[in-house]
Amino acid sequence: MPKVLIIGAGLSGLSTAYALRNSNFDVEILEARPRLGGRIFTLEKENSQLEMGATWFGPQHTSLIQLIKELNIPFKTQDNGAEAVYDFRPKGNIERFQIPSQGTATYKFNHGTSHLIETLAEASGAKIHFDEVVDSISVDESIKVSTSTSVFEADYLVLSIPTQVISDSIEFKPKLSETFNQLLQNTHTWMSDSIKFSMAYEDAFWKSQQFIGTLMSPHQIIQEMYDHSTIEGDQNALVGFLNSNYSNLNSEERKEKVTRLLESYFPEKERRLKAYADVNWRNEPYTIPKNAKSLVPHQNNGNPQLRDSLFDNRLFFSASETAQQTSGYMDGAVHRGTEVADSLLNLSV
Repeated sequence: MPKVLIIGAGLSGLSTAYALRNSNFDVEILEARPRLGGRIFTLEKENSQLEMGATWFGPQHTSLIQLIKELNIPFKTQDNGAEAVYDFRPKGNIERFQIPSQGTATYKFNHGTSHLIETLAEASGAKIHFDEVVDSISVDESIKVSTSTSVFEADYLVLSIPTQVISDSIEFKPKLSETFNQLLQNTHTWMSDSIKFSMAYEDAFWKSQQFIGTLMSPHQIIQEMYDHSTIEGDQNALVGFLNSNYSNLNSEERKEKVTRLLESYFPEKERRLKAYADVNWRNEPYTIPKNAKSLVPHQNNGNPQLRDSLFDNRLFFSASETAQQTSGYMDGAVHRGTEVADSLLNLSV
């Protein structure tokens, strides 16, 4: 039985494993983190689901929606209310604007994005090894993947981790071409520039008839914010992105500034915070190398050379950024992960 080894237990890698579940391949996954999901991360804290990574998708994300429906994972429409607050301070004022009726809906998962990951991992049936950081890959008659503790051998290898991490941290024997290695380095990694935050309260004090939490600001610590409460009322939460100028602060310092800013918007309201969390994805070593250069968002995403297989169709790259459609998004991860599985199945015919 031919062996397929997948590096990365995020959405792309798990999509490949799932698509191969009924094949004659023996599939194993190596994951550097102690958890599933990669850039998908729903943090359970104080009976609240705080989204630290990928959250939203739309009807145009057809590969993702097909997978969700196949796995019977419930999702719902994101409600942004009728009004948004724009905070232009210190160069302007706080203003309210009408939110235009959305032509295209935005969706999110009923039970957190990690519900997709956990369901997919179980359905794939693949054996997953956690805390396995790949140091080197040697390609000869077989493929040998070395970590700090073990050596894994396979017939085929799928690298589903970000391309910048591949270039920075994995030694190849024989070496990749300099041109291809430069392409890996110069391919932007989705989420790598983001500080995602979420917070849960006892009550949804921010809600009114028109405004339910949608906020934008070019200068304050909160750059984007959206309501993340449940219709049932068992979770009152906010989620969004923080200004990258505050990346030098630690999470507690950012929490203090975020809560103070919310107090300035709602000075008369009682606020009982249950949980706060944020993730500065720039500091996640398995998402982006520490000294990676800044790139234009989506730079080289979808470049066709990233979909070339190497070493006589034995090595494939499948991170979302390599996808031909919706590269950098969850849909791109599913699309490319499934596409690589199809390529492997065609090789075995």
